[in-house]
Amino acid sequence: MTATEWWRQAVGYEIYPQSFFDSNHDGIGDLPGIQSKVAYLQSLGVDFVWLASFYPSGHVDSGYDVTDYRNVDPQFGTLADFDALVTALHAVNIKVVIDLALNHTSIQHPWFQAAQRDRTSAYHDYYIWRDSDGTTLPNNWESVFGTSAWTPNPATGEAYLHSFAPEQPDLNWENPAVQREMADIVQWWANRHVDGFRFDGVTHLKKCADFADVAHPRTDYYRDLAGVGPYLAALRPVLQRNHLVAIGEAGGIDMATAKQWLDPENGYFDLLLEFDHVHFWETAEPKLPVADLRANMSKWQVALEGYAWNALFIENHDLPRAVSYYGDGTAYPRRSAQALGMWYMLMKGTPFIYQGQELGLPNAHFKRLDDYRDLDSLNYYHRQLAAGVPETAILAQLATKSRDNARTPLPWTPDEYGGFSTHQPWIGLTPGLATRNVATEQQDPHSVLTFYQQLIQFKKAIPALQSGRYELIDTQDNQLYVYRRTLNGDNWQVVVNMSSQVATTQEFDLTASELILTNLRVDADSDDQVIQPWEARLYHLRKVEQ
Repeated sequence: MTATEWWRQAVGYEIYPQSFFDSNHDGIGDLPGIQSKVAYLQSLGVDFVWLASFYPSGHVDSGYDVTDYRNVDPQFGTLADFDALVTALHAVNIKVVIDLALNHTSIQHPWFQAAQRDRTSAYHDYYIWRDSDGTTLPNNWESVFGTSAWTPNPATGEAYLHSFAPEQPDLNWENPAVQREMADIVQWWANRHVDGFRFDGVTHLKKCADFADVAHPRTDYYRDLAGVGPYLAALRPVLQRNHLVAIGEAGGIDMATAKQWLDPENGYFDLLLEFDHVHFWETAEPKLPVADLRANMSKWQVALEGYAWNALFIENHDLPRAVSYYGDGTAYPRRSAQALGMWYMLMKGTPFIYQGQELGLPNAHFKRLDDYRDLDSLNYYHRQLAAGVPETAILAQLATKSRDNARTPLPWTPDEYGGFSTHQPWIGLTPGLATRNVATEQQDPHSVLTFYQQLIQFKKAIPALQSGRYELIDTQDNQLYVYRRTLNGDNWQVVVNMSSQVATTQEFDLTASELILTNLRVDADSDDQVIQPWEARLYHLRKVEQ
């Protein structure tokens, strides 16, 4: 590993600035608020933070409709605040990764403002247009949010394409000027000493060139992943020149493309955030069977072994809380949150923790439409209602799947508003803050937070848990996830019961091993072969010659 591959031995932490900590008492988190909590990040043991979008925005889609790529939204602070935050984090050896939305801007961005006024503008070809009389749309393509992907623009007699909201027009990556603009933006932030980027929505960049109708209107028109390569290649020189880590959000990517994009010599990314293990929005039952999780997670572990590096995550700002969709947030909230942490963090790869995950925060379970802020959730509500689905059923679905479940303020204390702010926050808090908060969990040796700190310490201190080979031990059931990490004869085994029923370990022998870490209090007379509901164990196995 070279010095520029620091991310291979790192643990990351995603911060959603709006909900991390409010320093100026307006109910909205901000950059100075993050800076005031640097000591907490240091105590957790993370090596880099990923800051979700903080740019000036039209505030339609939670900051991902950007109006200025070279500034900070006033609600979060100033560029001086950003620089101070980077300096403070670097002072304690925590690196900084920032978001960059590549697929679209806001309709309020100066590029689009000029483009929509005049076909002859230099910025008109920064976006994707088709002739339209305003009543007949160019084709059947739909946005991610379920409406037409085209919005008429009477001023030019055209319609513009938006894969997301109408307020988020897609950039035309066929235009070399767009590629140069984005490369310049990367360099601009590199000059402010960021250490890398998480590139948002990269699988959306290439559109069907013939603009014909497609069989699956919401997805087929942007699934030309091979065509994305030349666009990403335009960013490669600036990333390499500045030794920046490149993380791609790559939902729906296939393994062949993933390996191409991660190729150490000619690829475009160091890490990919893929979603094979996150299918909650595709099924009525949000939880994937454990057998499917074993298959999905192991597929990536095996395919990238010796070739590239995995990104490990179970939460982010676009997903519900893990304990509510993987775990058992009702009967075993603490234990299942801890078990999930051991399950994914000790695999081979770079773990990402999303703010509040380390506290075991569950879904917010909002009960009224007025509780929600997320555009996708609001659109979903209205589409389902129009389709005749009862409101109670829609609200029950949102309580399970909405992105707002993970966007609630981080509770720092058991005080009013969770110590996040002295003002009513921009969105409601997750229930249970009396016990699920940083201050309380820091004092509890059996808390989820304390367990996460231990996991991070083990991950970073034990070479086999960093770079050792992953080997699945398939128990052929829907309860246990068991795997081994091995390096130079040093063997470690992870055993997690991912169910709310007792499981047995008949398929493997644990007698010649030492139990190093568990989320249960250990009874000397307990049966090694019986794994309690949501019990997680880390064993050190006897060394063997390789």
